Amino acid sequence: MKRLKCLTMALALIAGFALTSCLNSDTDPYRYGTYLAKVNSYMGMYYTFTTPGGKITITPSESSINSIELQNPSFNFASLNGKIVYISFRWDPEVLEIPEGATNIEGVDLIGIEPLDCPTLVVPKEYVGTERDSVATHSVISINPQQGGYTYKPYFFDNTRTQIVLPVNYYYPMVNKATSSLTLVYYPDDTDTQNDKAAGKLRLHLNYRVRGTESLPTEYQTINLALYNGMSLFYKVYDLSRIIGQWGGGQPQEVNIVATENTYSGDLDNGANVKSYPVLTYEEYADDFYN
Repeated sequence: MKRLKCLTMALALIAGFALTSCLNSDTDPYRYGTYLAKVNSYMGMYYTFTTPGGKITITPSESSINSIELQNPSFNFASLNGKIVYISFRWDPEVLEIPEGATNIEGVDLIGIEPLDCPTLVVPKEYVGTERDSVATHSVISINPQQGGYTYKPYFFDNTRTQIVLPVNYYYPMVNKATSSLTLVYYPDDTDTQNDKAAGKLRLHLNYRVRGTESLPTEYQTINLALYNGMSLFYKVYDLSRIIGQWGGGQPQEVNIVATENTYSGDLDNGANVKSYPVLTYEEYADDFYN
């Protein structure tokens, strides 16, 4: 049960801050750690993982990297270079000592890795509402969700300001053969988007699209499901490189995300509100998260 308690705490802190590692059980000798991190590959042979803001570097053992690839033949670490993932690792404190507050962690065993990348789109006016647009079918609950006294907010992973970590709480379609996607869309010809661009601001829309069902059971919120079904349900990562290229205004002074939110259901109309949230720097988010 100790690890379950640790995972509950991890959801509050998984935004990239150092986590307290926990014993799995009274008979398990290992300690465990979990982070959001960016994959760094050196010639496809040597891998490290850096947490938001470059605060911590994790270098797993080569044998644990090889073990994951051997057990999952379709999995390719090289394809994740530069991507943001959710990792879990372990170590035996009798063999490896990791001081509290360590910023360089080496020799741990990587035991899990989950890609978090989600799609982005640029949709000119002639394609708005067509198959080339990711038209929203449902609302989300919030992209500023609250849990355990913490408020989660969108933030840039690091100072390159090209990758956004977006916490999204939404009702998940727990129905066979149902699929869902959360796409970050840039509508260059939208009037509000053009007005924002004139002020140096990039305006993006988060579109929640569900296929295979119209019903979204309200008991299945991703902020709760994430602990047992993967953090990719709750945390979404968007690479803005293509969008910024299409934006054509250099590096935006500010990025705002527009989302249709509904606390009570996935309905886009009844009880729904359209809200806009700024994307914070990691430092702003960290300061706000704890204070």
